[in-house]
Amino acid sequence: MESDAWVLETLRRYEPATMHTQHPVVWDHASGSRVFAQDGRSWIDWTSGILTANAGHGRAEVVDAITSQAQQGLLHAYMFPTRVRARTVRALSQLSGFAQSVLYTTGAEAVEGALKISSRYALAQRAARSRPSVVVTFDGSFHGRTLGAQLAGGLPAQRDWAPTLDDVFVNVPYPARDQAWSTDVIEEALREVGARPEDVSCVMGEIYQGSTLRQIDPVSARSLREWCSKHGALLIFDEIQSGFGRTGRLFAYEHVGVRPDLLLVAKGLSGSLPISAVLIGDPAFTEDVRPGELTSTHSGNPISLAAAEANLALFADGTLVAEAARRGQQLADGLADWVSLLPQRRRIIGTMGMIAGVACTHQDGTLDPASSKRLAAECIERGLLVCVPSTMGGAMLKIMPPVTTSEDDLAEALARFSAAADAVQRG
Repeated sequence: MESDAWVLETLRRYEPATMHTQHPVVWDHASGSRVFAQDGRSWIDWTSGILTANAGHGRAEVVDAITSQAQQGLLHAYMFPTRVRARTVRALSQLSGFAQSVLYTTGAEAVEGALKISSRYALAQRAARSRPSVVVTFDGSFHGRTLGAQLAGGLPAQRDWAPTLDDVFVNVPYPARDQAWSTDVIEEALREVGARPEDVSCVMGEIYQGSTLRQIDPVSARSLREWCSKHGALLIFDEIQSGFGRTGRLFAYEHVGVRPDLLLVAKGLSGSLPISAVLIGDPAFTEDVRPGELTSTHSGNPISLAAAEANLALFADGTLVAEAARRGQQLADGLADWVSLLPQRRRIIGTMGMIAGVACTHQDGTLDPASSKRLAAECIERGLLVCVPSTMGGAMLKIMPPVTTSEDDLAEALARFSAAADAVQRG
C-alpha cells in the first residue's frame, strides 16, 4: 500500500498548489467521529468532511445502501426514472415539507439551478420587463465556486476574477443579529444601479454565514420575507452548510420562523456522496421552466441517491436533531470556558448548534492569524482534526463535529483543544 509520503508527494506533483490548503493529514478510513491514518493514528474529527458527515463517518445504514445499490449494477441512469430516485425525492419532501425538489450534484450547482428557477419565474410573471432579473445577495456570503455562485456571493476576493455584472447581482449589508438593518438598504442599492424592487427575481442568503458565522436577525428575516412577498421576488435560503441537524434544528431557518420559497441543501443530504437539491415550496415556481432546462448528467446518480435515501431516514424521527442541540450546548459551554481562561487572547466568532468559529487574538484584541494556524497544527498533533478556512485571512478555526459525536468524545475533544491552545498561547 502506498505510504503517506508517496500520497503527499504525488498530490504535490500532479495537482496545483492552490488545492493544498489544509494540514497534510492523509485520511485512510473513518468511523463515527474519528478519522484514522494508515499507521493507526487517529483524530477526533472537528470537520465532518466540511459539514458533510453530519450523521457520522461510515454510517452503517449508508454504507449498506451504497453497497446494495452498487451490487444491482445500476451505477448511472441520467434522468431516466429509477425507483431509488422516486423514493429519495418523496422522502425529501416528506421530511422537509417542501412540495418538490430538483436534484443536482454540488451545492454550487444547486445555487445555479435556484437562480435559473427564480429568473424564469420572474420573467413569466412580468412579461413586460425590459431588463434582466436582479439577484440580491449579502456581503460576506459564500454560495459556491461556479461563475453564477461566485457573482452571487458577497466576498470580493472570490468574484474579482469574473466578468462584471453589478447591475444583475446586487450585494447589500447582511442583516446580522444585534445590528440595525431594514429593507431600505435593498432599495437604496437597487437605485444605485437603476433598478426597481419589481426587477428583483430573488433574494438569496444564509441563516448563518459559512464564511463569517454571523447569524441572521429574526426580525430582519421576517422583514425580508415580507419584502419579497410584496414585490414578487422569491426568497432563497442557502442551507448547504446548515441543513440536516447542524444547528440543532433540521434546518436553520426554523430558528427564525421564516420559511423560504426555495431551500438549497447539499453536504449533509447524503452524509457522504455528491448530491444536492433545490427544494421548491410551490410547484408554480417551475411551471414556466423549459423542458430539460434543470437537468444535469449526474444529478440522478443511483449510488448517490441510495446514500441520500438512507441518510434521510436517519433524521426522520428527530432523534439526531435533538442530540445535535444537546451536544451544541456542550460545545458552546466548553468554548466559553476556554475563552474565560485567557479572554484577552481568545475569541468566539459564533456558535449555532454543532458549528462554531474561534480565533486567537493579540493582546489588543485584533485577530492573530499566525497563532490560529499554529493552534490548528497543535490540535492535529494532539489528535484533534480541525481546519482553517481561507476566509477571514485564515484567522478563524471552524469547528464542525458530526452531530452524532458522543458526550465523552466531545468532552475529550474540548480538553485536547484547550491543551493545544495553552501550548501555543501561554508558551
